[in-house]
Amino acid sequence: MRLLVVGAGAVGSSVGGFMAKAGHEVTLVGLDAHVETIREKGLRITGIWGDHHVANLRAQTDLSGLKAGDFDLILVSVKSYDTAAAAESFRHLLDAHTLVCSYQNGLGNAECIAAVAGWERTIGARVIYGVRRPALGHIEITVIANPTALGVYCPEAPVDRVRAIAEAMDAAGLPTEFTDRIATLLWGKVAYNSALNPLSALLGVPYGRLPETGHALAIMRDIVHELYAVAGAKGIALEPDSPEAYMDVLVNRLIPPTAAHFASMHEDFLFHRRTEIDALNGAISAYGREHGIPTPANDLLTRLVHAREALSAP
Repeated sequence: MRLLVVGAGAVGSSVGGFMAKAGHEVTLVGLDAHVETIREKGLRITGIWGDHHVANLRAQTDLSGLKAGDFDLILVSVKSYDTAAAAESFRHLLDAHTLVCSYQNGLGNAECIAAVAGWERTIGARVIYGVRRPALGHIEITVIANPTALGVYCPEAPVDRVRAIAEAMDAAGLPTEFTDRIATLLWGKVAYNSALNPLSALLGVPYGRLPETGHALAIMRDIVHELYAVAGAKGIALEPDSPEAYMDVLVNRLIPPTAAHFASMHEDFLFHRRTEIDALNGAISAYGREHGIPTPANDLLTRLVHAREALSAP
């Protein structure tokens, strides 16, 4: 497989590294010294999937020298607020054979990609493993909850090719499976992140502390109820099929294993980084407005996070 990774941070480097190690032809494109270090010294991978050094990676800081037809798959792993610009930047690389995968968090990324590549060439990915970058040219795989799931959004998409991509990633050491319900899985992940991330970050507590107070629990319940109402209006089937059933799963099954975990948004505040709130609660609010569904809890949390971003800016 000829693979281009656009946004070669920790997550993108993990995919590119394991695929290159398995013999695929991989090009990483990133915007900082991390990519320069990989070009000079190779990529070091440590953590729960073993220790590896990958030297057969092409790494660069822009798309220069690349042309249409060079790649079978373009994997997008930029922050959600950069997706539209990234998709425009690689428009000239697409030909009739090229598929594009959103390997990202949140909602709205697939729409940005499909606006450039078409829905029939857009792949969604539900990614639930953790990666950090302890040093330039070095990534560490820290945790995995479930295999990554790849799926398509329309019947015109080449399902057999996407299934083969999932199998190739799995064989390369990235636990991956094909799914025929990618929207359901992505919205399920957004329900988890939207209910926990902004509250963990704003209140400065790990996930496990949130259900200890009825105040936070009530806000979480409102977020989930609004998400289910919006998903229903959009025709997205969620699992479980009711918001109260989801709350039971969230509090009793999903939070306990990650009780000590702080949201990444907490670090965004500490290091004065822009958050991805607009792809989480903000996206629920935006879809709610489209369908005439009130989303006051998600509206407020989105505004609070943006206020915190502004007030914590250097």
